[in-house]
Amino acid sequence: MVVCRFLGNACLELISEKDHIIVDPTFLSEPKKGIESIFLTHHHPDHTNLEKIMEIGKQFSNKTKDLEIYGPECIHEEFDLDFTLILPGSKIDLNVGYVKVFDNNCWKAEDCVAYLIEMEGKKILHTADSADYSKELKGIKDQVDLCFIACFEDNFQDYLGFLRNLNLKFAIPYHFTSEKQEGAKKLVEFLKENNLNTKFLAIGEEIEL
Repeated sequence: MVVCRFLGNACLELISEKDHIIVDPTFLSEPKKGIESIFLTHHHPDHTNLEKIMEIGKQFSNKTKDLEIYGPECIHEEFDLDFTLILPGSKIDLNVGYVKVFDNNCWKAEDCVAYLIEMEGKKILHTADSADYSKELKGIKDQVDLCFIACFEDNFQDYLGFLRNLNLKFAIPYHFTSEKQEGAKKLVEFLKENNLNTKFLAIGEEIEL
């Protein structure tokens, strides 16, 4: 079983029996203790926050292991942070599973990446805040169990086109604060009207795969 927790903004916490990671840790709801790895998609402040990263290290990391941090080149250019540089096409092994790195197109963000995370045989796709998806992302042939997708209303048709192209089981809108959750609810209704499996996940809620 994999527990997927949405913690606000584009922050996902993924927990399995052997692995515990967090992606874009600008969380509004606290993660659980035991985090082993942090994955960053790009340098924008609603995706990368040094104070939150330090907070994870002090309060929420697995104290028996060194906390690993991964991110693209734009993180190095923007932050004084000790991390492992990753490139599109990279594959990072987890304890049981892996993270594949994909080129991504995010608004005013060079070197943005997306992550396809495999845990316990389940595949979860984190698309940062993209609506203009790279050829590599559009070309994913693996069955995606769960795709987290941004929810800006101007881009609903872009999200729909991308999701229809995936071999997808389920989609959940994310990338919002409590003040902007209505946009996610609207996207859920829009996707349902277009025959896609989806649901609304509030900040702090989780789903099990």
